Amino acid sequence: MTFSPFDSPIYSTLYGDAEVRALFTDSAEVRAMLLVEGTLAKVQGELGLIPLDSALYIHRASMEVQVDPAGLAAGMAETGSPVAAMVTAFGKAMEAPDHAKYIHCGAGSQDIPNTALVLRLRQYLRLIDTRLEVLITKGQFAELAQARQQLQAVQAKLLAVRFAGDGSITNISEVEAALAEALKLSIPTVPMRDVIAELVAEISQITTLLAEITKDFPASIHREVLETMAIFIKNQLGQTPLQTRENVVLALEKLALAQVCIAGSVALKHAQIIADQL
Repeated sequence: MTFSPFDSPIYSTLYGDAEVRALFTDSAEVRAMLLVEGTLAKVQGELGLIPLDSALYIHRASMEVQVDPAGLAAGMAETGSPVAAMVTAFGKAMEAPDHAKYIHCGAGSQDIPNTALVLRLRQYLRLIDTRLEVLITKGQFAELAQARQQLQAVQAKLLAVRFAGDGSITNISEVEAALAEALKLSIPTVPMRDVIAELVAEISQITTLLAEITKDFPASIHREVLETMAIFIKNQLGQTPLQTRENVVLALEKLALAQVCIAGSVALKHAQIIADQL
């Protein structure tokens, strides 16, 4: 078994699905960072901070070039951040050094990865909200509907650009506002780590509610029920009663996801407290 069940070819399907996993791969992270770098260059060009032709070249290249995540490993080990290595690889892939020197102009070390994470979380939250809407509509789960509203409130705080700059830009607020508008994000009102902790807590709550629903489901599936539903199940779903029982076992397995989320939420909160004390 792998260190994390999320990375296991065997167990990962119990803890998520392909759509969610695709948002949290190394390739997705690099692609999102390139998008932020390209958008940053474009708005800086429009503001006259860098040459407009270079800005447009960088923006176009950010949507076309490919950067291998594995090639960033050495830089990550050396600096603790993939950004410097990514900028170098991006500039090399552009094959235009006169333009490449304006990549990452004025950005802080965490600005790009943090904003890139926000972009991926936006896609994730849209996906989760759509699924919750379907479940709530069909099941009329009041507690789940309330939890969805709470998650949407956290989302409003989370979906903000993260651009503090490196100290070299005098009109930092103007760049921040332009970048936020270009990426369709807001201006932050809450520190990144605080709102991430809120997000994890809300996801943990929703997962726990879903686990409770799942736990109650197999208790109602007795042999008499299965026999009564057998014809309907086979005709409508193409499943036999035995396959339905297997689905009940699968539902029980899903309870483990709630435990993983709770453990992650507690660990993150504890780490946040420790960090505040350092």
